[in-house]
Amino acid sequence: MTTGAAEHATRSVIDLWLGFAPAPELAGAREIEGDNPFAIFAAMQVAGVADVRRVGVLCTKPEHVGTARAAGAGAVVAVGDPAELSAAAPDAAVPAAGVEALVAERWGPEGSQRRLVLLNPGPALTSPAVKRAAAGADLCHREPEFRDLDRRVRTKLRSLAGVTSDWGIALLSGSGTAANEAALRSAVHPGEQLLVVVNGVYGERLRESARRAGIDTVPVEGAWTEPIDPDRVAAALAANPDVRGLAVVHHETTTGLLNPLAELVSISAAADVRAVVDAISSFGVEEITLGDGVDFLTCSSNKCLHGLAGAAFVLVSPGGGRRARSVEPTSVALDMRTYLDADASGTPPFTPAVPALAALDTALDRALAEGIAGRRARYAERCAILDAAIERLGLVQLIAPAARSHSIRSVRLPAGVSFADLHTRLRSLGFVVYAGQGRLAADIFRVACMGEVEIADLQRFVEALEAVLAELRA
Repeated sequence: MTTGAAEHATRSVIDLWLGFAPAPELAGAREIEGDNPFAIFAAMQVAGVADVRRVGVLCTKPEHVGTARAAGAGAVVAVGDPAELSAAAPDAAVPAAGVEALVAERWGPEGSQRRLVLLNPGPALTSPAVKRAAAGADLCHREPEFRDLDRRVRTKLRSLAGVTSDWGIALLSGSGTAANEAALRSAVHPGEQLLVVVNGVYGERLRESARRAGIDTVPVEGAWTEPIDPDRVAAALAANPDVRGLAVVHHETTTGLLNPLAELVSISAAADVRAVVDAISSFGVEEITLGDGVDFLTCSSNKCLHGLAGAAFVLVSPGGGRRARSVEPTSVALDMRTYLDADASGTPPFTPAVPALAALDTALDRALAEGIAGRRARYAERCAILDAAIERLGLVQLIAPAARSHSIRSVRLPAGVSFADLHTRLRSLGFVVYAGQGRLAADIFRVACMGEVEIADLQRFVEALEAVLAELRA
């Protein structure tokens, strides 16, 4: 095993544990005196620890919890009677006998709070600024502070998408699937049909979501390894005059495949068919031109936008908005008209995911500063590292280069190597990869570079992957 990967995997979350007198129970912890938070920084200087987020403090009194929190310690554990100490809001409160077990379980090399490099296609790694935004002030969604947040997020989304203020935005609490279901239920009237492109698990989910909403669907199915043929979609529209909506996944996350979005929405627009585009794994990175046939574009906060999970949205064209208002709603929580009214009034219809929206507000600042082209270039650099490693290790990719997204690589499992073994060993080294889905579950694994994935992390991953495959192939 390479030294870099091993050191990364075995590093504790907390480098330095400090304890207020009397001496803490945790072996190796250092003792500090008094209630002065600057004493924590003095101890850090002596220990050679530069980042206060990598300091843990063991507290025996409620006031010590506040002192440690004021210093910005990465972990604050109250030691003593939990009933007495929990009101001070430490990260945990345990009797003295339970300290070592708690520290190992949460902050040790295998602890639940250790940093894993997430190479799964969302939720993605986020920046410290995004995490801080989510942990900011508590907001009431009926007060001006939240209204300002709501307005900022909508303004930034329109700017990133390159659309004008006549485009509506439905902000929902939930996953991207919730956004998809809201959009699908708004795209066609009763008695009309919805054409659904199906060349992966998420195309299948669109079809099933429509079916459960009582929408009659016309599927255009294709191979999971190839972009859908636009001519087949055009032919299906011509053969089915009752089709008034088209639903397509732009980036089919099942495989990392990009469908030919511009051609598909051009075909649907020419046929006066409303297009519902699942851009959950593409918006913010891949090239999307709105205004040329897209009527409902769905996305979530936790993939290429680098926010936290919990917020989803639908960008709605003026024509899409008119269609949504003419369709009788079939759901309370997913009624598009309600969300479009909220866009106009600034008053959300239901309690929103406030921390996720606060995090998205900050994440959008970075996305706008970088620009979609800039972010795509950053992702391309990371994918180039993966592509080179995959080829060097003799692995086979599922998708041809021209059809690949800028964020996911699907790789065939070598003969005799199971995903379970690969995942377990990589996770023990600090890396999370994803399994295949559906009919590909036993055949492939997926590696994503969504989110704040650092080049150094990818280089360590490549080293770890090479070592693990050598072991499993032996």
